[in-house]
Amino acid sequence: MRERAPAARGHTPGMDSQQVPPKPPFPPDRTGGPGRTDGLDTPPAPARGPRRPVRLAVSAAVLAVAVAVVLGVVLSGNGTAHHAAAAHPAPEFHAGDTGLVVLDGVSGRIRVTADPHAHGVAGRFVRSDGRALPLHAATEADPATGRDALAVRCGDGDGGDVPCAGDLVLTVPQHTGLRLRQTSGETLVSGLHGDVAIDAASVRLTARGLRPDRAEVTVTSGSADLAFAAAPHDVAVRATSASVALRLPAAGAGYAVTENAASADVRVGVPRDPGSAHHVSLTVTSGSLAVLPS
Repeated sequence: MRERAPAARGHTPGMDSQQVPPKPPFPPDRTGGPGRTDGLDTPPAPARGPRRPVRLAVSAAVLAVAVAVVLGVVLSGNGTAHHAAAAHPAPEFHAGDTGLVVLDGVSGRIRVTADPHAHGVAGRFVRSDGRALPLHAATEADPATGRDALAVRCGDGDGGDVPCAGDLVLTVPQHTGLRLRQTSGETLVSGLHGDVAIDAASVRLTARGLRPDRAEVTVTSGSADLAFAAAPHDVAVRATSASVALRLPAAGAGYAVTENAASADVRVGVPRDPGSAHHVSLTVTSGSLAVLPS
């Protein structure tokens, strides 16, 4: 029997070395390499040439559309009120001179400003839904004061009256007084020299530069900041579930102050003089009131 010759070192028995082709090197554009264990090369990734610009263009287009939509919503979404007010500006109201203006049962934003150069009453009214409506007035005997007064009301545009609920602005002569009954909202009164009577609920009331002889202010559920530029002879403040600041200028030796408080915090920070001709009456229930020097 013939003995089989031993296989050459480095060769597999039964296979000639010329039958095993050399393994090709990894080309530089392949992602496979010697670290692979499956012996397979990953094919090259397809070229991405124009994709990124296309995606950027699409994204920019989508963003532009979104911005346009948002701007449209914002500009038109300021509400029908803004649109209506711009399309139909409030008609100007004018009336003659008067010593007292009456606003009864109003709500919303109320502004009454004294103008030293005014010779009559002027104003405008925009309802809370943005519709501008006319104001009209009549001289009547005011049942609260017994004086002749200019009662200002809000019209419906067809000759009737509607509640003044919205944005009401009046400019009056400096000597004018005011009687105001407000059911809710925000009020600014400034520069009036005439007597003032205000009864307000659920309100934020601000008064500046007042110079009346007499002032009476009632606030229920809200706040008030009342600043006088001249010492009144008589001022009465009633506050229920409200916070009030009363600011008074110097008045000789002081003010004759009387207090009636229940479950309330009352602080008087102006000089007191029981014999003073300037009287201050404070009535507070479940609230706070501070009398401060102005």
